[in-house]
Amino acid sequence: MMTMHRADNLMRELETAGYEAYYVGGCVRDFVLSGMGLSPAKAGDIDVTTDATPEEMLDVFRDYRLIETGLKHGTMTVLTADGMPVEITTYRTDGDYSDHRHPDSVAFVRNLEEDLKRRDFTINAMAMDRSGNLRDPFGGTADIEKRVIRAVGDPDRRFDEDALRIMRALRFAAVLGDGAHGGNVQFTIDQTTEEAMFRKKGLLRNVSSERIYAEFKKLITGHHGGDVVRKYVDILGVVIPQLLPMKGFDQRNPYHKYDILEHCVRAMEVVRALDPEDASKVEYMKMAALFHDIGKPDTFFIGEDGIGHMYGHPARGEEIVREIMADMKADRFTTEKVALLVKYHDLVFQNDRKLLKKWMNKYGAELLLEILHIKRADNIATGNMSGELADKFDAVEQTIAEIVESSECFSIKDLAIDGRDVTAAIKEGPEVGMILQQILEEVIDGSLENDRDELLARMRELVKSLP
Repeated sequence: MMTMHRADNLMRELETAGYEAYYVGGCVRDFVLSGMGLSPAKAGDIDVTTDATPEEMLDVFRDYRLIETGLKHGTMTVLTADGMPVEITTYRTDGDYSDHRHPDSVAFVRNLEEDLKRRDFTINAMAMDRSGNLRDPFGGTADIEKRVIRAVGDPDRRFDEDALRIMRALRFAAVLGDGAHGGNVQFTIDQTTEEAMFRKKGLLRNVSSERIYAEFKKLITGHHGGDVVRKYVDILGVVIPQLLPMKGFDQRNPYHKYDILEHCVRAMEVVRALDPEDASKVEYMKMAALFHDIGKPDTFFIGEDGIGHMYGHPARGEEIVREIMADMKADRFTTEKVALLVKYHDLVFQNDRKLLKKWMNKYGAELLLEILHIKRADNIATGNMSGELADKFDAVEQTIAEIVESSECFSIKDLAIDGRDVTAAIKEGPEVGMILQQILEEVIDGSLENDRDELLARMRELVKSLP
C-alpha cells in the first residue's frame, strides 16, 4: 500500500471515531493490477469511502484543511499533513439520472455493498481497508485475473445512468493490461457489457465535449488503443462522425494494402513522439496519425489509369481536423499541432542539407521532425515500406539532428547580424525583413558564410540596391 499510506491517518481518524473507512475505486483496482504484474491505469487519485455522513466527517476532520465542494453529494477533499488531497465520500445510493450523466439525487447509506453496487465496472467496485483486506462483492479481482471489463449489474442501466461509462470502458480496454510480469495482455470487454455499449452508444451525445475529449486522449495513447479504435469505431463515430467514412473505404491503390481507417490506425500505433515521456506530445502525435488521411474520402476519385487518387486530401484533412477539435473543445495548442501535422504530412523528404535547412526555417526544427515521424508512420502503415525507404527516413532524421546539434544557421535568429544592424543603415520598414531573409537564403545555399563582417558587407550591398 505504499502509494496510499499517507491517507492511512485519515482513515484511522474515522475508525477511531467509530466509522468504517475503505480505499475504493481506481486506486484499489490499480493496486490489484500491480500485484498481478500488470500496468495500472495511472489514475493517480486516492479515494476513500466511509459510512460517516458529511456532517460527521466535518466533525472528525475539524482540525484539517478541507475542500467542501462536493458535500451535497457526500464528498469532501481532506488534505493530509504534507498537502496530499484525499477525496472521501459517504456511502451512498444514486437516484434517477435524467440527463444520463449525473444523479438527480443521492441518499446516504451505512452499507458498503450498497455503495459499491452503483459503480461502473466490477474492477472499480472493490474496496480495501488499511491492512490490505479486500471487499469484492461483484468479482472485480476475478475479472482482473480474466482480463475482463464488465459492468456492475445490468449494463444497460449503468450506461443509462451515465453514458460517459461507455467511453471509460473503451479507455480501460486501451490502457490496461501491459505489464512487466504480465506481458502484453489485453483486457477485453465482457460480451453482455459490449452489446449494451453498442445499444446505448447514442447516449454519448448527452456527455460534455470536454469529458469525451479527456477519455479520447487517454484511449488513443493506450497500448491497445489501435485495437479499440478498430473494434469500436461505430461507437466513437457517435462523437467523432468524421471517422465513419474511413471505415472500409477501399483506396483502390496498389501502394496501400488497407482501407483508410485501418491504414490510419496502423499509423497511430507506430508513430513516435519526440519526447515519449511528455504526455501532450504523445497525444497530439497519436491524434495526427489517426486523422492524417481523414480528408481522403472527400477527395477520392478514380483516374483514367483505374487507380484511386486523393489530390488535396491533406488540406481537406486539416479542415476536418479543425472541425473535430472544435467539436471536442480541444485546447488551441493541440488543435494547431494536429492540424499542421495533417496539413503537411505529405511532404516529400530528401536527405538534402540545404533543402532541410529551408524547411527548418519554414516549419521550425521541432515541427519538421514531427512531420517526418508522421510521414514515416504513414509509410509503414501502407504495408509496403521498403528497407531502402526506412534507411532514407533515418538518414533525414540524422541530418536534421546534426544541423541542430552543430548550431548551423537555418533561421534569421541564427544569423550573425540582426534587425538592429539593418535598421542602423536604413529606416525601419518591410525592407529590413526582406534583407535579412535574402541573407539567410544565401547562407543556407552556401554562397555566404555566417560571418558577421561578411554579412554586414552583403547587407550594405543590398541596402544600396534598394530603390
